[in-house]
Amino acid sequence: MIILNRCSRFFKHGFGGSALMLVSVLPVLSTAHAATAVVRPKQVVLLLHGLNSNLKTWNKLVSNNAGFDGQCGNPRDADFASVKLTPNSEGVYCMRVNFGMLDRNISAPKGLDKKICAESGGCQGDYSTFDSLGKEIAWSVNRIKSRFGPTVQIVLLGHSRGGLAARAFLQSPSPFKQHVVGLITTGTPHAGTPLGRYHNYLEKTCLPESKYDGFFDTGDCADDWRFVNSTPIKVVAGLDLKAPTIGFLSDISPEINVLNKKISALPAIKMTQLSYGNIKFGCLGGDVIDSQKNCGYDIFGNIWQFKPSRASLNNVLNGQVRDTFRGDGIVPVASQKMSALKGWKLPVKGYAKLERVHVVETQQVLDLTTALTNMYQQVGWVL
Repeated sequence: MIILNRCSRFFKHGFGGSALMLVSVLPVLSTAHAATAVVRPKQVVLLLHGLNSNLKTWNKLVSNNAGFDGQCGNPRDADFASVKLTPNSEGVYCMRVNFGMLDRNISAPKGLDKKICAESGGCQGDYSTFDSLGKEIAWSVNRIKSRFGPTVQIVLLGHSRGGLAARAFLQSPSPFKQHVVGLITTGTPHAGTPLGRYHNYLEKTCLPESKYDGFFDTGDCADDWRFVNSTPIKVVAGLDLKAPTIGFLSDISPEINVLNKKISALPAIKMTQLSYGNIKFGCLGGDVIDSQKNCGYDIFGNIWQFKPSRASLNNVLNGQVRDTFRGDGIVPVASQKMSALKGWKLPVKGYAKLERVHVVETQQVLDLTTALTNMYQQVGWVL
């Protein structure tokens, strides 16, 4: 039976549908042998987006034949229990969700000037704590388990804050984390990002906004609010700097500190990290010539109209030079490595890449599929 299983899998991966031809010419197995056949657990990759993003950020990976052949379910769909789900050519099912289920709870954190989430379906998790995002993952994992059975095996793939949400779930006492066999993070600020300090600066120095947002207002805070509300920041960079999640992601935030103090609670599963370096800190992307590698919108650049105040940038750098924080433009390369966290003890497979701005990391199909294929081997999904 072991030989038959291996042959069938070889033909499936090597020659597509030829597995059916192989089985058809073999003798019928006896009832005794059939009874001892091992049922392969269903294998699922759950994709987790980052801040101010949604499940569509994974479209390129999902649609690519090297990824998931255009097939990816959503555990939050009302018909998830009955809708037809199709695995990719490797037998792996893809799932992805939108965060934000708890953004509108009465206890949800508020942004600057007590801003709340006004979207009926939530605000992509930007008004949720790390623990709340972890609870959303637990809910999704439970739905996946209900659909595929108690033996289902799940790999979590998180971009940016999605990786922190995955860790919050895995570091929690949730019974559903027993179904997770692997974690992959890409561009995740495991140790936070200095960009989050900008939110902290505004909170301490420039509230309320109405005091500084007049057309003729001048000064540092007036410049900073114009920057926060500018089209390049909100549309090109896709950042809502008023959202509480920005403050949580600061490298000096209590939320990051608490999350990283709990790493001993992580289960001994397979870990992989994708990190990107060599982009100057403050490069937010959106370059019209090369959106992958070029800096694009640079908060330290000579932007005549929409530029943070020198006082706020000094607060972000905190006495260090800009080059100290090279990485993907938003997250310094050292912060993207969970293996560099104080007290970290679990083995981590690392892939160090160069020159990709933060906002395009989910589009790096080759990098992502390389990490996924290695993870499949680590957890025994492929021979």
